[in-house]
Amino acid sequence: MLKLIYEDSFEGFLSAIYNAFYSKEEVTSIEINDDFDVDMLTIIEYVETDIEKYKKVKDSIVLKIDPLALNKIYKLYLSNYKNKGLLCYKYLKLAFKLGTNIHKHLYINEVRELDLIERRVSLEAHRFIGFVRFSLINNKILYSQIEPDNNILELISPHFKSRFINEYWIIHDVKRNIASIYNKISWEVIEMNNDLYNYFKNYNDEFENLWRNYFKSTSIKERNNLKLQKRSMPKRYWNNLTELKNH
Repeated sequence: MLKLIYEDSFEGFLSAIYNAFYSKEEVTSIEINDDFDVDMLTIIEYVETDIEKYKKVKDSIVLKIDPLALNKIYKLYLSNYKNKGLLCYKYLKLAFKLGTNIHKHLYINEVRELDLIERRVSLEAHRFIGFVRFSLINNKILYSQIEPDNNILELISPHFKSRFINEYWIIHDVKRNIASIYNKISWEVIEMNNDLYNYFKNYNDEFENLWRNYFKSTSIKERNNLKLQKRSMPKRYWNNLTELKNH
């Protein structure tokens, strides 16, 4: 039995998938860490990110299946699904045989599971396009904190680049300590600097107070519908909604 450990990037993810296909051992796990117990029969292999392997797997998915399958696998990688590496491997073993028809076989567990994960990640990204609340720091930088279930920064950043094309902005995923940073030209997802985070966290933004006062003054107490609010924006996201902080 073989356990593959890959570097946490999409290139590393597909490099591990490549090794899985060419392994002579039975692959039982494809993970980004090795912080849990394995038995004496399990072989651990650390996979180095290999751009050539990454390209071969990516191109094979597009050519032998279709771009939709690649999109689903990319969102699987961005998801918080625990066994995504093994799911991807099992899915591709089927998909390379069935080709583009794989999407029709929703009665197969791996196909159905990947489809559901892709939908969940896409829905969360769509929600956060409306949920992101910026604070204006030093009258120069727009800063926002989010805590999504999945790693969606790469999915939502193009929207905010288009919407705030002439602004400097930072969208900080505090759960993963990464941030998308835009410099009026392009955006990039990087690991967040702790000193910078502490500065933003302790900054008192007058804009937040104005926004809360506006929300309070325009809401009608008699028409409050908490069930509808929770359905439209789950309560686990409320911590970073300016108008609902401390609600």
